[in-house]
Amino acid sequence: MNYDKKTVLVTGGAGFIGKHTVKSLVDNGFDVIVADRKEQPSDLNCKYYQVDVASDEFENIFKENLVDNIIHLAALPSVADSIAMPLVDCHDNYQATVNVCTTAKKYGVKKIVFSSTAAVYANPQYLPVDEKHPTSYLSPYAITKNASENFIKYCGIDYIIFRYANVYGVGQDAFGEAGVVAKFFDLMTQNKPVQIHGNGKQYRDFIYVSDVAKSNVLALQTDVSNEIINVSTNKKTSINDLFEVLKEELNYTIEPIYTESRAGDIEKSILNNGKLISMFDFTPSIDIRTGIKTMIENYKQQGAYA
Repeated sequence: MNYDKKTVLVTGGAGFIGKHTVKSLVDNGFDVIVADRKEQPSDLNCKYYQVDVASDEFENIFKENLVDNIIHLAALPSVADSIAMPLVDCHDNYQATVNVCTTAKKYGVKKIVFSSTAAVYANPQYLPVDEKHPTSYLSPYAITKNASENFIKYCGIDYIIFRYANVYGVGQDAFGEAGVVAKFFDLMTQNKPVQIHGNGKQYRDFIYVSDVAKSNVLALQTDVSNEIINVSTNKKTSINDLFEVLKEELNYTIEPIYTESRAGDIEKSILNNGKLISMFDFTPSIDIRTGIKTMIENYKQQGAYA
């Protein structure tokens, strides 16, 4: 593909998906600026602003730089935290998105790529879920993500809204932006017991983080605009099956502990990725076992466990 070298602002660029996206952008020749509340990580070598993107100080980035495009990843990513702290969720998800969009509009940003979520489909009416499926909610997280989608469509800037399936992979913090893969992985590598909420038959569409990062980059390498697109594998993995794969690959021997289901958890989720394939000529290809093997190899290289 041919495209002009452009400056991309990545909000939440010090996070799990953010770091992978920044690396992929740099590898593809983009100039990258990161905005994040965290201190700059040592492995993130680009122009960096430690700032709350919902604050007035966020505008300073645009006063000091010409920003062509934005990949907006900054968010409170936890369903459980959104239920416990709905005001924080509103600030970190909806208020932040409104500030990003209004500032982007003021300074002539060309395109916004937004990280939304499968949570906006709630408990699906049919599977696999396509982008025409009605939106609903089981948590404040889903509400603020859906509201953010609507504000992005309203603000008048070209956009791509990606609804991510369950993202996992190298670098996911088991205590921060944790998904079930990271939590299980952390407990198993410490030979600690794993809790499974519900009966474990609930299933998800797990997508490896590098496939998500590639989708984010492709959104800026094509002329596709003003679309909502699922980013997924279109394959289901139950929590029990996930446990068994991790158990086999890590030589883990402790049986799981089953507990009550959690509020806000979706029972069944598979996202149709046909639109992603057709519009970007890209098919996410990393299956759950390959992704877990990659995680294991990385952690061995880091000396995290023998």
